[in-house]
Amino acid sequence: MHLNALWYVLRNGIAWRALPREFGRWSTVFQFFNRLSLAGFFDWLHSRLVCGQGAEAVFFDSTHCKVHQHAHGGKHSKMRAVGSSRGGLNTKLHMVADAAGRLAAPVILTAGNISDHTAAPDLTGSLRNTAAVADKGYDSKALRHRLRTRGCEPCIPARSNIKWPEPYDEALYRSRHCIENVFQRIKVFRRVATRYDKTDRMFLLFVTVALSAVYEKNSLWTPM
Repeated sequence: MHLNALWYVLRNGIAWRALPREFGRWSTVFQFFNRLSLAGFFDWLHSRLVCGQGAEAVFFDSTHCKVHQHAHGGKHSKMRAVGSSRGGLNTKLHMVADAAGRLAAPVILTAGNISDHTAAPDLTGSLRNTAAVADKGYDSKALRHRLRTRGCEPCIPARSNIKWPEPYDEALYRSRHCIENVFQRIKVFRRVATRYDKTDRMFLLFVTVALSAVYEKNSLWTPM
């Protein structure tokens, strides 16, 4: 019953208090998953989703998630991954995925006003011996150097104002839609498309469950 309630909240993006009565008391359901999260269960689940390491090519990018007014406030609110951008308050999801849509590194949350370039070192720190494909927002000599020291070949086009752009594999770059497909699939779930959670921990819980749902549908789970 609790799992059904979680799917309902994830899919419809409702407040916990708006759970239909047939799922039981909303506070009981919330505390059940809150305690699971505090116990590290969803961290473990997230680690199980990182199964795209070792792929010939990986694709990384970020997407904005609008922050709902109900996500404001709470303890340690200044430490949350929420920031103001042109579209208002946002949280950014940074992901790395292979061509099949499987995570190749853990998801990172940042404030919406943090640039992709700033988050890139942490996002790509675990990549080894693969082609790393990204858009112009990641154009940086320092990032290319870090990738190459770990055996990765960057496939990142240069910005238009660069006088001597570095060459890249244009055919491979055309497959960059793989990461955009992952974002599109998880944003079908309204609780991910819009952030309603005050804490990064609870928001990442819903991102993890949404990814697990996509993986289950597409049979991308790794064996236990």
